[in-house]
Amino acid sequence: MHTLFATDLQKLNTLYNRLQFSFIFLYGRYNTGKTSLIREFCKNKKTVFFSAQETVPERQLQAFWEESVRWLAPRKQPAKFTDWEQAFSWISGFSFSHRLVLVLDEFQNLAEHCPGFMAAFEQAVQHDFPSGKVFLIVTSSSVSYARQLMQETTTSPFQAISARAFLTSVPFYTCQPYLAGYASREQLLLYGATGGLPSYIKMLSQSHSARENILALFFEKSSPLLFEPLTYLHRELREISTYNFLLEIIASDCSRLADIAAQASIGTNKCAKYLNTLIDLGILRKEFPAAGELQKKVRYVFTDHMLRFWYRFVYPNISGILFGRGEDIYDRQVLPALEDYLLPVLETVCTEYLERLADTGQTPFAYRHTGSWWCGGTKREPFFRIPLVATDENHTVLGICHSSGEPAGIRYFTALTQPLPPFGDKKRYLCIFSVSGFTEELREAAADAKNVWLIDLEDITAL
Repeated sequence: MHTLFATDLQKLNTLYNRLQFSFIFLYGRYNTGKTSLIREFCKNKKTVFFSAQETVPERQLQAFWEESVRWLAPRKQPAKFTDWEQAFSWISGFSFSHRLVLVLDEFQNLAEHCPGFMAAFEQAVQHDFPSGKVFLIVTSSSVSYARQLMQETTTSPFQAISARAFLTSVPFYTCQPYLAGYASREQLLLYGATGGLPSYIKMLSQSHSARENILALFFEKSSPLLFEPLTYLHRELREISTYNFLLEIIASDCSRLADIAAQASIGTNKCAKYLNTLIDLGILRKEFPAAGELQKKVRYVFTDHMLRFWYRFVYPNISGILFGRGEDIYDRQVLPALEDYLLPVLETVCTEYLERLADTGQTPFAYRHTGSWWCGGTKREPFFRIPLVATDENHTVLGICHSSGEPAGIRYFTALTQPLPPFGDKKRYLCIFSVSGFTEELREAAADAKNVWLIDLEDITAL
C-alpha cells in the first residue's frame, strides 16, 4: 500500500538525502501506520530498528545490543553494551562511514523504564549523533506521552527535532484506489469505519462485500476491532468508565457541552476537562462556526470516524455480539442509521476536496481553510448547519452534503440561497455534494444560477 505514504516518504527521503543528522518524531496510536511507513522508508537503507518493550532495564539494553549487532556487525560480535551511553557511542561511531537510520520504536518504554536512558539519549542527540551521519527516527504510540514531550521541547533533547508528525488517518483520495471496487456510499462506509487508518484498511478483503467486511471487523466474537478502542484508551487514560460514557453520548449526535454534561450527570466544568483530555488524544475536536459568535456555539465532535462508528454501533452492543447476534444487530441497528453516520464522513471528504482545489488554484478566490457554520438548535429556532464554509472579505463558498441513497434534491439549493446574515454581503459560490446523484430539478436550478457546483464522489476522486 505504498501510495498511502507517498507524501510522507518524499519528506523523509528529502531529509535523508541531506547527509546530516536528522531527528524525526512520529507519534499516533497503534495502527496509524507508523511501522509500515518506516519499513517502506528503510528499504535499501542501512537500518537498526529497535522496538522497545515493557521489560526490565537490563533486558532492554541487551535486546538493543542484539538488534544492533544483527544489522551492523553480525560477524564481529562486539562486547555487550554496559550502558546506554556506550550503546549510542557505538552507533554513532558506525555512522562515521555509513549513513545509518536508527529507529527507536515505542520510545516511552525506554524513557519510562530505563534509569539513565534519557541522560544518555540527550548526550547522543546533542553531541554523538551530529558528529556522524545518523538519521534518527523516534516513535510513540502513547499520544499523551508524546504531547507531554512536545510541551518540554525547550528543556529536552526533543528541541533538536528536525520534523514531527502526528499520524492519524490518511485522506480519502489516497485510500480510494483500495476502495474503488465498491459503490460510492460503501466506499464512505469502509473509509469511515476504518477511520482511514492504513493498518485497518489492510484488513479489508476486496473479495468481500462492504457488509461482509464490516461484520468481520466488528460484529463477530473474534473480530479484530471488537475491543481495540478499549485497549487503546486503557493505555492512555484513567477513569475509563467515564470516558466511555462521554464518548457514547457524543457518538449519539450530542455535541453541546451543556447537553453532554446533562446526559452524563456531571458538572460542565468537570465535563469540559474530560473532553479536553480527549481532544489532546486526537479523539475529539472543538468545532467553531466560521462566522458569528464563535465561543458561544462550540460543538464537540469526533475527529476519528472509526471511534465514532465503534461507540455508536459496537460498544452498546458488545454483549449481543459476544452472544453471536452481531449480524442481526448490524441489519437492525446499523443499516437504518447509516445515512446519519455517513454524513460527517462525507463532510470530511468534501473538506479535503475544497482544500485541494484551493491548493491547486482551481477556486474562484483564494482561501486557506474551510469551516462550518450553524444557527438555531432551540425550541424557537430549528438547528440549521452548513458544513462547508470558506470566505475572504468579499466572497464565500457554502457547501452542503447529501449521503442518502436517493438523489439530492432542490431543498439543498433552497437552503444555500436563503438569506444568511453572516454572508449577506458576500458573493456566493455554492457546492452541493452527493453520493447518489442529483434530481433533474436541482440540475436545472444549478444551471440557471451559474454559481452552483454539483459534485459527486467520482469528481472528488478524479482531482
